[in-house]
Amino acid sequence: MDPSKVIAAHQIDIYNKAADKHGTSSKAVLMDDPQTQYFRFSQLVKSLDFDDRRKTLLDIGCGNGELYKFLNFLGFRGQYVGYDINEKLLAQARSRFTNIDVHNKDIMNAEMTQHFDYVVLSGLFNVNVGQSTTWVHDFLKKMFSLCDGVMAFNMISTHVTFREETMFYMNPAEVLTFCIENLSKRTTLAHHNLPYNYTVTVFKDESWNSARELVS
Repeated sequence: MDPSKVIAAHQIDIYNKAADKHGTSSKAVLMDDPQTQYFRFSQLVKSLDFDDRRKTLLDIGCGNGELYKFLNFLGFRGQYVGYDINEKLLAQARSRFTNIDVHNKDIMNAEMTQHFDYVVLSGLFNVNVGQSTTWVHDFLKKMFSLCDGVMAFNMISTHVTFREETMFYMNPAEVLTFCIENLSKRTTLAHHNLPYNYTVTVFKDESWNSARELVS
């Protein structure tokens, strides 16, 4: 079987059990508490323009729609679209939020034609479901191919004091190098805001301004 389909099957099983046990709480998407979840969201969307109604945002691994709720709190005025492979969580999102635009779609195994200004992902890489570094790299390439503006995602760092077998860790230096060499030279990595986590932001536009242009 295709490795990405095996990984998807494991993800569905794990999150089904969490949703059955925890309902629509943050624990349904394996977040310890809403405060930590929202802080991760705040780091994820730092570089987005919230005022432009023309902007489109794709939330990969949207779960039960909590990022949609958070974006509304912050005043995001663009178009939100969510993809997830877990129908239980998608059903929760549809029941929680009127007219939320979410779809059961696996970007690794589906024909993708629509592009978005922003493509974001929070927490999807965190659980150990048998993924490899190569699979993560392929996933990031696919994400970036759907993005016309900014891509942002988070991961668990290898710079930790202990490790759990159920979680998946990636070296931030290696992830940064991969993104710079394969996606865009305009890549930032923030490792200082949340313990053991980091956020990566990748800009499609690699152009830069001189200091003279910035102050003119």
